[in-house]
Amino acid sequence: MVKQFYTNPALRCSFFLTDNSTTSLIRESWQLFGSLKTDLYNEPVLISACFLGIPCRWHGRRAKRRDELIEQLQRKYVLVPVCPEQLGGMPIPRTSETLQGGTGAQVLDEGWRIYAPETGEDMTDYHINGAKITLEIAQVVGARRAYLKGGSPSCDKDGIPGEVLQRGGIKVIRVG
Repeated sequence: MVKQFYTNPALRCSFFLTDNSTTSLIRESWQLFGSLKTDLYNEPVLISACFLGIPCRWHGRRAKRRDELIEQLQRKYVLVPVCPEQLGGMPIPRTSETLQGGTGAQVLDEGWRIYAPETGEDMTDYHINGAKITLEIAQVVGARRAYLKGGSPSCDKDGIPGEVLQRGGIKVIRVG
């Protein structure tokens, strides 16, 4: 769960650090930051942390920063980076599982499972927990949309977090 929340006004970003022990700090952070007048501040939006060059991808390497996307979004929003895999408790580096043609809805509704091809370990609960925490963060900061990395079981519009966010009323935009 969320361990620490901080905002960097110069970067116009908010960050969450996690440890799996409590969600009370999310609510405490919202009490501190959520009461600010929204007409004076840009709306928050979730964004895949890897787009910002944060080395949170499954292999542990940095993705190429999406500077044009970041600049466009920063004109209108306060960026709140999330990595559902990390929020769900997965390490970096981690296994390279995929939905194998399935969707987040099938995992949530039909009992599909996600297995790590390297180890055979069932990773489904990590993905579901990360999705739930990602939705909780969106609710806490008041984000109504999320820009997620396409092609990932945990960061795609059709992945588990995308499905959970959409069910929670968050508009999810897939970025290739």
